[in-house]
Amino acid sequence: MSTILALLPWLAAVGLLGGIYYVWYRVFSYQGIPTSLAFANSDGSFFSRGRASLGSVFEVNTLLWAGHRDYSKKGRPYILPDIFTGHQVILPPENLPWLMKQPANVLSQRESNNEFLAAKHTFLNCVAADDNEWTFVVNLIKDITKELNNKTNDVIEEIQAALEDLWGNDTTNWTQVELLDVCLELMSRIVSRMYVGLPLCRDPTYLASSTHFAKFILVEALLAQLTPKPLRPLLGPLLAQYDWMQFKRMDRCVNPIIRERARRFGRMDNEEKKDPDQPSDLLSRLMQEAYRRNDDPCRSQSHSSKLLAILNWAAIQVQGITLENVLIDIAHSPQSASIQDQLREEATNADNADPSSRWTRAEVAKLPKMDSVMTESLRLWGFAHGIIKVVVAKDGVDLPTGEHIPCGAKIGIGSYGLHHDAEVYPGESPFSFDPFRFLDEKTEAQTTGLKFAATSDTYLAFSHGRYACAGRFFANHLLKLLLSQIVMRYDIKPDADPRPQNPWFSYVSPPPIGYKLTVRRRKQ
Repeated sequence: MSTILALLPWLAAVGLLGGIYYVWYRVFSYQGIPTSLAFANSDGSFFSRGRASLGSVFEVNTLLWAGHRDYSKKGRPYILPDIFTGHQVILPPENLPWLMKQPANVLSQRESNNEFLAAKHTFLNCVAADDNEWTFVVNLIKDITKELNNKTNDVIEEIQAALEDLWGNDTTNWTQVELLDVCLELMSRIVSRMYVGLPLCRDPTYLASSTHFAKFILVEALLAQLTPKPLRPLLGPLLAQYDWMQFKRMDRCVNPIIRERARRFGRMDNEEKKDPDQPSDLLSRLMQEAYRRNDDPCRSQSHSSKLLAILNWAAIQVQGITLENVLIDIAHSPQSASIQDQLREEATNADNADPSSRWTRAEVAKLPKMDSVMTESLRLWGFAHGIIKVVVAKDGVDLPTGEHIPCGAKIGIGSYGLHHDAEVYPGESPFSFDPFRFLDEKTEAQTTGLKFAATSDTYLAFSHGRYACAGRFFANHLLKLLLSQIVMRYDIKPDADPRPQNPWFSYVSPPPIGYKLTVRRRKQ
């Protein structure tokens, strides 16, 4: 006992020194990046670097804009400080082709995604930390996207039922809805109709667990990243306990469905003997893949259920946030009533189209006003701040501008500056919502070539290149179907107040917390 007491002062001293080093490294140091590069929004002095680093907690947009203005537009790279995930070297836009050409064994975007989600230490480890699993999931999303035309009627039916349940049928009085919760639940029901079908897509417990699971993954990832690396294997699983609790609730709902399908249709992996009554949805595909791997999808908390939870998260959160931003932008635009009328006319024309082409992917792609409104909103409030890759080459890499960046550092292109640059997006201020920015006013047709699901060297909302978001075409179709049904069935009350700004917490920029939208069912 006396020995332990004698060691306590030494242990305290080691802990204190370790804490000092941790703060210095996270906040004030260059983290191995050449000191010839400047910190965004800093004069380079010790305390100025510290202020810039602390700004990465709640003011990442300010840092990104200052870096774009002071360095990117002048063809120079800069350091975007980040006390959570580590500092990043942001290249000028003209270096994007060089960035895209780097092989995955030099610069890895998948490794960047893993670090972004703290995947190796949280629930997401079941998919994101494995190359083969990642490839399987990407191909699975593409296959589901191809099925959209066959599922459109089901999706529209679910949208209409969900809107009635969540927004009501009162054609006289205005109703306020808590927009974040409503958008997440809307997307949960619609995505679940595609993924698992009826009746599970309307099960309150399944929907609640799926939605709650989707809410906090990024917050947990931020906390895991803030934890010193030696402690992450210990604390990461603890931070993910809430997700595990929600997943177990979800699994208790979906496991009986899996067992029933296995009982009725057997292994489900023989295409030649496929039962015509076998559901054609995501859950069936996950079961088929499990059987191919000699895994049992019927066991409790199976890998199939885990993948379903992850795919739910990816679809529900991104699409729910995107929809919420679009609706807030429409409500607060000075042209709100006109925007709704124009979108309503476009949607009604599509609804009255030939039954053989009604609401197909090809026809939905021909909604230029809808597309412009959604693209403009995503340009302003994109859920990623650019393309970021991790240097995985042991010897590091040399930038086109000459600097040598060591292994483990992050390199990328910022999107915030590009998306808010008046030279890139002329017309009304690029910091304001111009709903039809991408249309020719006379012909009301798209003239810029930019569409919601596109990627380009100046539109990086879905990243760019090989690792561009695989689900963007899926999201494009579902969101346009949903927005079309909203404007045809409801009025959104215009709000003359300035649009509330989205808060920033590190790289996460959700819609205004607690925002309430005022709606009323249309009489038609």
